[in-house]
Amino acid sequence: PEAAEELAEFAKVIIDSVPGAKLVVNLIPFNDIGHPTYRKPSDEDVKVFQNILWERSIFTHIRTTRGDDESAACGQLATKKEKVR
Repeated sequence: PEAAEELAEFAKVIIDSVPGAKLVVNLIPFNDIGHPTYRKPSDEDVKVFQNILWERSIFTHIRTTRGDDESAACGQLATKKEKVR
């Protein structure tokens, strides 16, 4: 699948940017705010990404998202209203 290939490429960027480092990565899925470019990944995609990192000895945690109903979890603040200019 195309999404899996994109996830593998992104994981490679992370791994190659810190060669030899022992990493712990917290995976916090993006909250869907209705933006046309950014969307919440599927649970399956998050798990695939986690497995790619695990296979390369990078320990990961999948964090539970909170604040989905407010579009405001983990420092992500957004509004669904359009800005008036």
